[in-house]
Amino acid sequence: MEIVELHDARAARERAAAFLTANPVQHNLLLTILEQSIEHALGGTFWVVVEGPDVVGFALESPPGFGAVLAPMAAGACHLLAESISTAVPHVVAEAGAAAAFAGRWTECHSTSVTGIDGQRLYELTDLQSVASAPGSLRLAVPDDRSTLVEWVNAFVEDAGVVPVNAQQLVDARTEREQLWVWDDGGLVSMASASGAVAGVARVQYVYTPRQRRGVGYATACVEHMSRVLSDRGLRCVLFTDLANPTSNAIYRRIGYEAVAEILGYDFA
Repeated sequence: MEIVELHDARAARERAAAFLTANPVQHNLLLTILEQSIEHALGGTFWVVVEGPDVVGFALESPPGFGAVLAPMAAGACHLLAESISTAVPHVVAEAGAAAAFAGRWTECHSTSVTGIDGQRLYELTDLQSVASAPGSLRLAVPDDRSTLVEWVNAFVEDAGVVPVNAQQLVDARTEREQLWVWDDGGLVSMASASGAVAGVARVQYVYTPRQRRGVGYATACVEHMSRVLSDRGLRCVLFTDLANPTSNAIYRRIGYEAVAEILGYDFA
């Protein structure tokens, strides 16, 4: 087993494509980061784990300093990866077993420590249910919604503690690509978005309802109806939830999302 280190996202996608697309749900985050890295020339480092002629693992950090994201892989591959990476990695995210194996070996190899652990759950839509009862209807975002949606994206980033984004660019791009929806009840009351589809899978993201509008079921309605639109497009739907938020986990299970994997993130000193 050995690690092939690459610094070109296109070359990494070509080398690991068969491995990643063989399980597009569990590899969705990696696949979408690869596509974003190529589209926006984000740079970074890409690691392909090979055993003979076969690819048996994959990881990346793009853009640089963002932290490593690992595919689910054997503990031995995670250990070898931790031993082989020579640059500082501030964070790792992966399926729970892979993340723990990497973090344990990383702290040993680099004489560092874990300063924080974050737990998430990966869901896939398996049996869409009609559970929404909120008044209003789903519609695609339009340019007139821009200022409100930019404000909501920034609020979502702050509330969820996720990586900051350029909210204006995100809203503009996803509105143009028909990847951003709102729930309209006499005006905008909730939003949800979807990543670009890769290997037939789209990821639900940026689900947000302003605090003064919560408790009515707008987010549930928005995600349910948006998921139906994506399914009608022939796409598989996935999403991540915070394990510390029982409300969102319960809502998505009611809609018909089923847990696929537990995801852990480790911060390093």
